[in-house]
Amino acid sequence: MGKNCKAVIFDLFETLITEWGHKKYTKNAMCADLGVEREIFDVFWKEKGSDRYLGEISFEDSLSYACEKCGKMVEKETIAKVADERIRTKSECFDHINPDVIQMLRQLREMGLKTAIISNCSSEEVKVLKESELYKYFDEVVLSYEVHMKKPDVCIYEETFKRLNLDANECLFVGDGGSNELEGAKNAGIKAI
Repeated sequence: MGKNCKAVIFDLFETLITEWGHKKYTKNAMCADLGVEREIFDVFWKEKGSDRYLGEISFEDSLSYACEKCGKMVEKETIAKVADERIRTKSECFDHINPDVIQMLRQLREMGLKTAIISNCSSEEVKVLKESELYKYFDEVVLSYEVHMKKPDVCIYEETFKRLNLDANECLFVGDGGSNELEGAKNAGIKAI
């Protein structure tokens, strides 16, 4: 970090937490619970992918949409059970945060640096993050579902700088590189690693 650095902005998934090593609620299991064929479901699920991350449609409504397009009317109770299982398994990621991550976040605070998260996430991921222990370690949390922008669009980085009351050159972005986030950060004028 340079002398000018006043904040570290993090990606969430596969940077601060991981979905690997925990029981995942796979699309195969989800489709089995919904009673739909995976290959057909995938077409309509992908169709609403960007809308899920931009806050245009909830996880539950996206499930209903894909099922209807598959020709299957699924009861609201079943949709709710699938959403609950998705939330439960996503929550497990936050139950296994590497202690080094928490220690690092504490050290950044002790150094007087601000911290933020920028994450592309859908409605159920927003809920899980906000209920997690991790959430309290950040000055700002900018979630695509809530701000209707997503990485790698420059606007989501600019929104984060604005909320932190800092310029791009005063921030460092740390991510695993998914969603072309490192390129997006660089295009926004921020150093990215």
